[in-house]
Amino acid sequence: MLDLIVVAIGGAVGSVSRYLLGNYISKNYHGSYPIGTFFINIVGCFLMGLFMSSLIQKEIVDTTWRLFLCVGLLGGFTTFSSFGYEALTMLSNGKLMMAGMYAGCSVVAGLFAALTGMLAAKMLL
Repeated sequence: MLDLIVVAIGGAVGSVSRYLLGNYISKNYHGSYPIGTFFINIVGCFLMGLFMSSLIQKEIVDTTWRLFLCVGLLGGFTTFSSFGYEALTMLSNGKLMMAGMYAGCSVVAGLFAALTGMLAAKMLL
């Protein structure tokens, strides 16, 4: 039962953080590219790489913290479902190049961000 509560609290914090950051980016960027979702997903990938490599694999924190940070917080923070919807919207609107670039850049940049997070964790420890 504690695990569910920890994941729920982390998810709530992550979701609210995503909402606030997404709104902030939307108010300051006026292009058609969904930069807010892209940025949030890349930051989430970096943090997942950092947390999993430094805190979890090195056993600095216990399972409860892994559930809070990775499953809850980052699960609520990243926006893969929004990414999917936005990419499909671009496709249905005939913006094939933009959809392809968005999907490709999101995947490549996400992998690079996760790797960078892992390398940062190794340097810090």
